[in-house]
Amino acid sequence: MIDARLLRLVEASVQKIDADPALMQRLTGNISRWSNPLLQTQWQRRLQQPWQELRAQLLANTDEGAALRQDAPLGGILPPVERARIMREFSHDARPA
Repeated sequence: MIDARLLRLVEASVQKIDADPALMQRLTGNISRWSNPLLQTQWQRRLQQPWQELRAQLLANTDEGAALRQDAPLGGILPPVERARIMREFSHDARPA
């Protein structure tokens, strides 16, 4: 299931940021490269919130949380090996029946 895979990727990214808050700078850098000004503005506002609030929103088991995870600027937070491992965990969901 794509939602479960995305949640797992976000959970792992959140854990990395929890362990090293300096990684938040990467989120700002990711946003600066986006071509959608509305999305940039929305995420710039979100990043002004305390990390614990944003963290709770990203991990929320709600429609809003799922929507937020879809465009979260978390690229580059996880090392490629860890990201690939998580993707493999969910690879059975993509197989044809």
